[in-house]
Amino acid sequence: MKVAVIAHGIGMTKAISGEGKVYFSLFDMLQKRNVDYTAVSFCKPKFPIPSSYFFPFSIPKFDKYQRVLTLLPARKLRPKLFLNASGVPIPLSDIAPHVIYAGGPSISSIPSKYNRSLFWRLYLLPFSKIVKNFKKEAKRAKFIANSRYSSRAIKEVYDVESDVIYPPVDVEFYSKGFTESKSKEQFLTIARIERGKTLENSIYLSLKTGLKGIIIGSLIEREYHKKLIRMISRTGANVEILTNQPGEVIVEVMKETPVYFHPTIGEHFGTPVVEAMSAGLIPVVPMESGASEVSPWAYRDLEEAKDLVLNALKVPGSKRKELNVKAQEFRKDTFQEKMFSAISRYL
Repeated sequence: MKVAVIAHGIGMTKAISGEGKVYFSLFDMLQKRNVDYTAVSFCKPKFPIPSSYFFPFSIPKFDKYQRVLTLLPARKLRPKLFLNASGVPIPLSDIAPHVIYAGGPSISSIPSKYNRSLFWRLYLLPFSKIVKNFKKEAKRAKFIANSRYSSRAIKEVYDVESDVIYPPVDVEFYSKGFTESKSKEQFLTIARIERGKTLENSIYLSLKTGLKGIIIGSLIEREYHKKLIRMISRTGANVEILTNQPGEVIVEVMKETPVYFHPTIGEHFGTPVVEAMSAGLIPVVPMESGASEVSPWAYRDLEEAKDLVLNALKVPGSKRKELNVKAQEFRKDTFQEKMFSAISRYL
């Protein structure tokens, strides 16, 4: 076995997040090049792949601590390379070279759900103490960040530099939703239905602009979904929430929607932003996020977001075409070529 891929979350849920898409893109990259690999996860994978795992059943909570506990099955292996897609510098460099593909650490000072709430700060307190013990490993490993925004956070926490390779996006599929002329005055948000995505911002935006908002995402937290439904009912916001929809439904919505709104401040990148760009939607994104590196329509607050969204309705079709072309830079094969170039010297 040449490569052990640390992919802590492949046993947690069947919903494939942006991080999950990175896992499977890495597996595909290695398979295409006939490189033998094993996936290392916390829970037993829900997918038929060669694997080493810590726990036989799925546990949907305590994600950060599951990342740390992948150390136990990982240290039983003797690969030529550890390719760590879970971001935490667990001590492995004494066994083999250790390359880490990471977003910004949750314990950094960049704005995120983790430092906006007392609950999350308490949740991360033991984790932050554990991770501080990994700083020596961080300096021995090689970091690759998923955005310049993440790279700055990695530098802050671990005092190491990192290269930047943007994550893979299925732009070929979402380009099926491209039209230069969009028929409806509405905006789209794509995100998992969970508290950390701050989907309340999409509801507030609908109220501010008077536009219909459509939220599409995997249903992760049912109580949070109920909270959003109550908020829509209470405020009278014109917002529709569609859960667990196939990609074909998203493409059909994209064909007639002119604007994409990303509500999550402090997100390291935001794959749906590029998916929307490939379909010609104008992406309105938080200034404080990795997404602002790919979209100039960046807001500091919801008042600014309102103006950007309303102005985006008037954007000509030629600008939408430019976005479609720019999105091609984030194709999966481009990500794979860059990542394999980064790890090939270890193989």
